[in-house]
Amino acid sequence: MIDPRQIAASIVGAVDWQSEVSGFCRCPGESLHTHKTGKKDCRVSVDGAPTIYCFHSSCAAAVTSANLNLRKQIGGSPWQIILPGGKTLRSGDVLQASGNVLPREVVQARAKAEGREAGEQLILETLVAVAERFKPELFEKFQWPFAQIIADSPLQVHQRDADDQFRTWLKLWPAHSHVWVGDIYSSGRPEHRTHFRPVADWYQIGPVMGNFTCGSAFKPGSFQRSNANCDGTRFLVVESDTLAKDDMGAVFAYLNRRLHFNLHAIIDTAGKSLHGWCDAPRDKRIEARLKAVLTVFGCDPKLFTYSQPVRVPGAYRDGKLQRIVWLKD
Repeated sequence: MIDPRQIAASIVGAVDWQSEVSGFCRCPGESLHTHKTGKKDCRVSVDGAPTIYCFHSSCAAAVTSANLNLRKQIGGSPWQIILPGGKTLRSGDVLQASGNVLPREVVQARAKAEGREAGEQLILETLVAVAERFKPELFEKFQWPFAQIIADSPLQVHQRDADDQFRTWLKLWPAHSHVWVGDIYSSGRPEHRTHFRPVADWYQIGPVMGNFTCGSAFKPGSFQRSNANCDGTRFLVVESDTLAKDDMGAVFAYLNRRLHFNLHAIIDTAGKSLHGWCDAPRDKRIEARLKAVLTVFGCDPKLFTYSQPVRVPGAYRDGKLQRIVWLKD
């Protein structure tokens, strides 16, 4: 029976094992890195769908090739590892952050229940485990404190007044978009049509109809904020109820710099949280993977509900202005 750790080492070289299944290694594409390489930038994991993951993006092709080789060699033969405490980890099982083993049979059952291919479900479960493992390094590697976010903004907008904040945000939308602005319950009855208006109308009205909006535009004539009424034009709005603003900045930096999700704006909600407005993934598979990873980091998975309300810049919350603090040029 093979030892998957030996196979991993034969592909990436010496591994600084941090657990029975995961450790830091040299990136297979290190020579392609365009920024300084840290000792904890690349990690290999042999459980679940065996994965090499690097924080750099310039090495993506080399890492992808190494991952195909790793999965082919490890996945081709059965193996098992005896964990501390006597638990057995088999090929296809996932070692969770809690120390529990997620059996491959459970992964297959979840795939059937969710209507996914078993291989894709295994990747999702592996991503959750791997994200837990590299989370501490992520917050260190991609530090972007709140004060620095404001200073780094390509357009200095944080001191603009309420009307200017609102109209600046409207420019994110395509001109044809019908956007909802209101309070949480400004939806569901015919009289709420006034909260669903074209962008041009909102330019004239200003930020007076409520404290919330959505990352999605709606079909003309809508009066209910629901997924069924979304017209397909949407942003991914990323936020957390638990992460501090400085830590949230690291998540935004990771999305923008490493995963290359186009970051358009960061909004200070006049509370404890920041909202990052990014291009939404158009591939449902990528969306599910991103949701799994961001949830591990502490982000709110509800924001993947297309009609979920979020704070609109230009409105006031308990006397404080909800404002754009970072805006793409």
